[in-house]
Amino acid sequence: MFKLTRLVTLADAARLAPLADELRALARTHTAYRTLVGPTLPGSHCGGDLLAHFAFDSAEQRDAFGAALAPLLAGDAVDGADYQGSPGGKQAPDLADGVYRVLLLSVDEGTDPTIVEGFEAETQMMPHYIPAIRNWQLSRAEAAVGARRWTHVWEQEYADAGGLMGPYMMHPYHWARIDRWFDPECPDRIVDARLCHSFCALEASIL
Repeated sequence: MFKLTRLVTLADAARLAPLADELRALARTHTAYRTLVGPTLPGSHCGGDLLAHFAFDSAEQRDAFGAALAPLLAGDAVDGADYQGSPGGKQAPDLADGVYRVLLLSVDEGTDPTIVEGFEAETQMMPHYIPAIRNWQLSRAEAAVGARRWTHVWEQEYADAGGLMGPYMMHPYHWARIDRWFDPECPDRIVDARLCHSFCALEASIL
């Protein structure tokens, strides 16, 4: 699948609902087979006011949609990535009324590819230790927009926000294994300190 995610910080908060409707309508005209557009939930960090996620059958469809989308967001601050969804995992394919979370991150340019692969492998192991992660996918970005040259998109789905903010954030595997890649005081750090952590309500699984 070929995916596009945008985190939109609105110049005018009153545009949230009308813009969400416009994005859903645009996705229908461009044959997106998965669409999620919703206001971000409290606790997001640099996650925008509106989270918009779309999946397509081909890169051409995705790129055409991205070109049509850009004028609608021209007056707003936007972070996001275009990517080909990598194989992930599903423990709850029928998840409903849950939470979708996306993390945009930027690995330092010039990092040894073997080290990057180690970071990716440890990240992909998180669901094996943290059962609150119901469905997941880690992908490398093909193109990025916004504050950083985003290199990775880490997506998860949870039964509720509590699963993200509690068992995920506070799990020993998270702070003992994963945090070191982000900690500026740790010699293993390879990830830029500026992150986009965003989540919103989810009617049905999109991963």
